[in-house]
Amino acid sequence: MRILRLKLKNFRQFYGECELKFLSDDTSRITVIHGENGSGKTSLLNAFKWVLYGKTDFDTGEQTILNELALSEIAPGAVTELSLELEFEHEGSTYSVHRKQEFKRTREALEAEPIGKSVPTLSWIDERGKYETAKNPANRINQLIPEQMHSYFFFNGERIEKLANVSASGEIRDAIKTLMGLEIIDRASDHLGRLVIKDLSKEASETASDDYRNLLEKSERINAQVDQRKLERDTATKSSKGFQTELDAINASYEQIADVKAKAEQRRSLETERSTIESELEALSQTRMQLVSQTGALAFLSDSMTSVSNMLEECRKKGELPYKIRRTFIDDLLHDAECICGTKLQEGSAARAALEGYRDQATGEDLESAFTDAVSNLRAMPRERNRLYGQLSTWSAKENDYNKRRKAISEELDEISSSLGSSDIEDVKRLEERRKELTRLQAEEQMKIVIANEAIEQLNEELSKIRKEIEKVQSKSQKEDLARQKLEFAEACKSLIDSLHEALAEETRHHLSTKVNDTFQSILRKDFYAEIDRDYTLRIFKDVPGVGKQPVSEKSTGENQVISLSFIASLVNLAKERNKAKTTFFKGGVYPLIMDSPFGALDREYREKIAQHIPDLADQVIIFASNSQWSREVDEKCRPFIGKEYSLVYHAPKSKGREEDTSYVKRTDGPEYTKIEEGYLGH
Repeated sequence: MRILRLKLKNFRQFYGECELKFLSDDTSRITVIHGENGSGKTSLLNAFKWVLYGKTDFDTGEQTILNELALSEIAPGAVTELSLELEFEHEGSTYSVHRKQEFKRTREALEAEPIGKSVPTLSWIDERGKYETAKNPANRINQLIPEQMHSYFFFNGERIEKLANVSASGEIRDAIKTLMGLEIIDRASDHLGRLVIKDLSKEASETASDDYRNLLEKSERINAQVDQRKLERDTATKSSKGFQTELDAINASYEQIADVKAKAEQRRSLETERSTIESELEALSQTRMQLVSQTGALAFLSDSMTSVSNMLEECRKKGELPYKIRRTFIDDLLHDAECICGTKLQEGSAARAALEGYRDQATGEDLESAFTDAVSNLRAMPRERNRLYGQLSTWSAKENDYNKRRKAISEELDEISSSLGSSDIEDVKRLEERRKELTRLQAEEQMKIVIANEAIEQLNEELSKIRKEIEKVQSKSQKEDLARQKLEFAEACKSLIDSLHEALAEETRHHLSTKVNDTFQSILRKDFYAEIDRDYTLRIFKDVPGVGKQPVSEKSTGENQVISLSFIASLVNLAKERNKAKTTFFKGGVYPLIMDSPFGALDREYREKIAQHIPDLADQVIIFASNSQWSREVDEKCRPFIGKEYSLVYHAPKSKGREEDTSYVKRTDGPEYTKIEEGYLGH
């Protein structure tokens, strides 16, 4: 996909008709749109989302997307419209997406209500010059760029660091599933489990013996409970995400209020740190469980090690283990029929009989090897046990430090919440009350998810036991046997599909993790490395001398932003690879990256590093940046690759003490609006 043009009419700050044209080729793949805060950079980012999907990320949803100046020009009761048109090229065809929304002005000052839903249309001219229109535009658009993936291609750079939080693991897993087209496999598994197996189970029970029928009915009841628990889990997950969206909006509102901005930013930083600590504690617990399961027995083998060592030593002194003569040596003498002293070993001779007697006492290679291994392992066990104790002690101390820091963070967060809750600013007090309520509700939903997962695990264990019992029940007739075979075949197919799902997801996770690390290490100035772990969490590690791989617990906002950006760049790259591969499932695609404020939380060196890599992130990159973010270093790195450049000139209402104009801000007597001017107006 290559974006060619975006036309706006009365959308948010953009009054009347405005147009942006984009240039993208091998040398000019970057478009930069400059603008100060409030000029409409985020509105333009949302314009892409609205024209494609009819949705935005604004706190007020789609209720305030109509331009105020356009609204002021019509009388109460009159109707006006806003519209967006996006033109892009994809696999040789040129597409045009158009979406409009009519509004009716109410009697209230500068307020309007939408008339019906927004109406999208999609048309295209294919590579042969044939013009076509889509009967189902939404479905066709979703095939071109899946809605689940759009947030990775059109994103707010100041918010992407949240991908580095543990809570984002579900988003990363969903992105991998979409990228691999695993929804198709999910649907196949669901169809088999919910319909086919259910019908075949009913058919089998009709011809079955009482024992077999009872087991099938029990299995059906448990499967129904599993489905119910999964539904509860999915509902709770959806609710939790909804609460998180509202929490993010409240946090963003805080950061717009000057009097509490510092506290809000401090709280965001503390919550990120707490989330990281909880992730590290979970990882520490898993690693410790793995070590204990592998070597925990060493803690209880002190007496046994001593006893076995003494027994082996006694056997060694007696010459029993290992025996002084090897069996293979005697076999060679018997084969040659001659002793090393020259005595002939004829069949039936006393000398041969004596040697054959020694052969029965001699040590075999397997026994001697086992003896050597046992002695070697016994000598190593005390050392390994001490190492186990040392590692457990180190982890316990680390866990204690984490818990202390987590407690301190919770206390700091309580103080901030108390301070905001007692603020003299009524809006702040109201926001904090709502935030507390949302936090409580989200915690309840998270607990529901945990309970549902535990219940599903227990129910699956019961199902496994029932399947083993079913295998023991003998068929009573040929008809019953056929019905059972069909059911078992369907269950085997579902199991195979589920295994395929896991294998493809794991393969993609590993491949994507390698790409993320390559990008991450090329940008970061520290000797760290990144990976997507088995829980689909973005994590940063370092090698500690004498200890080995250790997680980085206190990541800066910049490091979180770098690893999140590395993940997004890797997604874009992997989608491009899959587009070339023309796979059976999701065919991938060549997607642009549209980034709002990608340099916001970074210091000068990080900005320069990321700017250096931006041309390599995607075939087309569109950047929205303020002057403070578009530093000299960033400009120097990106300038050779810039094909188009625009400046957003914000016309702000006049206010007392703020009458002066700048290159990017002009004063007006009416409602605010923004004009798009081609070129860069400079700092």
